[in-house]
Amino acid sequence: MAGQEFADVRAILDDLDFPATKEQIVAHGEARDRGSGEVVRLLRALPLGTYDNISQIRSSVPLDPAADDGLGAGDEMRKARSPHDQRVAQHLRSPDA
Repeated sequence: MAGQEFADVRAILDDLDFPATKEQIVAHGEARDRGSGEVVRLLRALPLGTYDNISQIRSSVPLDPAADDGLGAGDEMRKARSPHDQRVAQHLRSPDA
């Protein structure tokens, strides 16, 4: 889902002029978002600052790392209960481990 979430962010911000502050980005998103409001929620979670391009926004949008791996909620639960090495970050553990 993370890939789709960012695709939605990119589509909403496709005509935004850079550099842009967080406030400008959120206002632009609010004006253009006609969906569930998920894009605006993600944009509101951006750290304060000025962004020079969409890549800086991408690296700052707080997306679920497990979604990038294509893991579902059940896989996440199995990883959390894993008896294996707990020094590995939870989102990097294999769900079958």
